[in-house]
Order: sequence, then structure tokens, then C-alpha cells
Amino acid sequence: MQNNLQGHGREWCERLAERIYEISVDTFSQTVMPSLHSAGWQRRHLDWEFKLDKQESEPDKALVDGIINATESFLRSSEVHRLFIQELVQGTFAEAGSDTLRASAVQKLIENELLTMLKEKKEQLLDRLAGQLMDEAQGNFEIAHTAASEGLNEVEHLLVNHTEAL
Repeated sequence: MQNNLQGHGREWCERLAERIYEISVDTFSQTVMPSLHSAGWQRRHLDWEFKLDKQESEPDKALVDGIINATESFLRSSEVHRLFIQELVQGTFAEAGSDTLRASAVQKLIENELLTMLKEKKEQLLDRLAGQLMDEAQGNFEIAHTAASEGLNEVEHLLVNHTEAL
């Protein structure tokens, strides 16, 4: 892949990403947008979740239409377009030049060392972190401990997600 990218060059990759983005946005606009604008779709998909009024009301319809139009405008904005291409091209080149041995080392470090250590020392970490949160929890240890537990769970999920992304 790296040889292929070097042969084509960065500009070629950017043009390819730009064209794919344009095709994606056009396809979205031509196939999805008409469905999104139909009142029946809005009622079926939004009514149960957002408890829209039983009678279709102008404010609900205006709000939904505004959000749908903003979504399309967002996708068509030059800044989103530029960021998409930049991220796609950088990611493609980074992946092509990635060091699989380094990625394997990071994965093993997270799975075999960090996550294991977090599990083994979980209670100590929670107590220490809860103690550090006592001022913010207004002296309530239960609230501080719950926040510490949620924070630790989030860190574990971030680590797992990172290893899966490698």
C-alpha cells in the first residue's frame, strides 16, 4: 500500500478523497434528504422518541425541517469538506506507514499490563481518586466514589477502544 501511495502521490489521494466525499454528499442529498423532508417519516421516526404533539404542529415541523437543512448545510460546508479530506489522507498515509511491531507493543501493553493493573488495584485507585474528589463532591464520599468509578470505567473503555483501533 505504501508503494502504491508513493507512486500516486498525496495530491492523487486528496483528489480521490474529495471525489468520494462529493459523491457521498450528493447521494445523501438525492436519496436521503427527500425521505427526511417527508412529514410521514418525521412522525414515524421522531414522534416516539421526542414526543411530538399528536397533531402536526408548525413549530415542530419548522424545527425538524431546520435541523435537517442544517445537517445538509453542514455536510456541504467547505470546512467539513476540507477536514474530511485532510483526516482521510493523513490517516491513509499514516496507516500505510504504520509500524505493526509498535502497534503490537501498544496493544500488549494496554491489554496485558495497564488493564490488568487497573483491575488489580481498582479499589485502591477508587479510594484514592474519591479522596481527591471530596472537595468537588462537597464532602460526600458516596458521590465522589461514584464519580471515581465512572471515571475509571471510562478510562478502561478508552484503553479497550484504542487497542481495537490498532
